[in-house]
Amino acid sequence: MKKALVVFLLVVFQTNFSYCQLVDGSTAPDFTFTDLNGNTQSLYAYLNAGKYVAIDISATWCHPCWLYHETGSFDSLYTQHDVPGDNTWKVLFLEGDGATTLADLQGTGTSTQGDWITGSQYPIMNPTGVALNDFLSNYNNTFFPTLYFICPNKKVYQDTLNKYPRGSVSTWEYVASNLCGPVGLDNLKDTNPLTIFPNPANGQTVLYFSLNSSAEVTLSVSNLVGQTIQTTNFGKLSAGDQSLRCDLSNLSAGIYMFTISDSNNLFVRKKFVVQ
Repeated sequence: MKKALVVFLLVVFQTNFSYCQLVDGSTAPDFTFTDLNGNTQSLYAYLNAGKYVAIDISATWCHPCWLYHETGSFDSLYTQHDVPGDNTWKVLFLEGDGATTLADLQGTGTSTQGDWITGSQYPIMNPTGVALNDFLSNYNNTFFPTLYFICPNKKVYQDTLNKYPRGSVSTWEYVASNLCGPVGLDNLKDTNPLTIFPNPANGQTVLYFSLNSSAEVTLSVSNLVGQTIQTTNFGKLSAGDQSLRCDLSNLSAGIYMFTISDSNNLFVRKKFVVQ
């Protein structure tokens, strides 16, 4: 089964500044903000814990930002991969205009497209002053909306909204699966942390990866809505190159996600196709 990638064009608001966001694959600067609920949101704390981080930088008055908000994609991403889901991601919303008020976020102010808070489960940050200016400068953020995806290895990939179909859950997952490097589990043969062969597969496939140290390894197979289909525990494996055979005979044709993790809470994820 082949999955076609359909690209939609979304017009975004752009300021008079030049387009100069962070280069893909560069290191994401750290930040720490307090969200509307009084909770601390620290980027490097999440990355050091092995989490993927997705950030929506928008402004309450920005119409394209509101259009993306209304798709529900960002909330679905939170539901599937943040605390309500598999808890492997951190999904954050940052209001990027320092003049924005709480009333604007609530939809009752004078500079807003609507209510940004009701129904949004993910943390919302509304920094101001020097803290916000430093963030926008560090991230070269010059227009709204801007979506940043940050890998656990601190590498950042920007503007999912323009490069992929409206930043849907599956396209965020594509970035995680295909652009993020290894987190503790390494593939010594290429730049990908996990190789699956054959892919597409039918009945059987083999996983190739390497362990930095001896650990108990578990494979989880999930569909694209985050539901776990099967789990296999391979027991404790020695450090070094690994090749593990996986039985896929009980899976229907479709697209799935392999998540392989070890007892040190390190993991990698890869998309694969069952024919």
